[in-house]
Amino acid sequence: MAQRFQFAAPVTLQPQYNLLMRDVELEVVPACLDAGIGLLPWSPLAGGWLTGKYKRDQFPTGATRLGEDPKRGGEAYEARAAQERTWAVLAALDGVAKARGVSMAEVALGWLVDRPSVTSVILGARTVAQLEENLKAASVKLGADEVAALDAPGKPPITDYPYGVGGTKQRTRPIAGGRA
Repeated sequence: MAQRFQFAAPVTLQPQYNLLMRDVELEVVPACLDAGIGLLPWSPLAGGWLTGKYKRDQFPTGATRLGEDPKRGGEAYEARAAQERTWAVLAALDGVAKARGVSMAEVALGWLVDRPSVTSVILGARTVAQLEENLKAASVKLGADEVAALDAPGKPPITDYPYGVGGTKQRTRPIAGGRA
């Protein structure tokens, strides 16, 4: 459209993207790579989940995003804690971080900035200490084995729609009617 109407072309897209929220890898990342558009992810630490501060069976309290509002949007404790996938991702992240002697946040951010099409990330640090820890991620370069260990448990699930049988049926149905 931009080319057709001689508008400035988009250069970046801001999706939510992190080790727990990877749905953009199914279509958005390939489209951005094809169009030469960079990704500038928000919520790179999944509202604090990827820092290791939230524990299984320990409802969050205190001065944290979920401690102040445990039902906060897509990061809500009960919904995310109920997914075994969450704990598998956190276990893999913790393993890589401990092996390197760095924080889980550093590894999670290091993983994200090296993803295809990602140009930078939008940090959501609430304190100077968090910002300093986040900035250390700039020196984290993960090896292929570490990336594979992090990728495996959080691979985005292929849903029935639009990718499975439900979506397949939609692709072949005849188009009829329409608006006048």
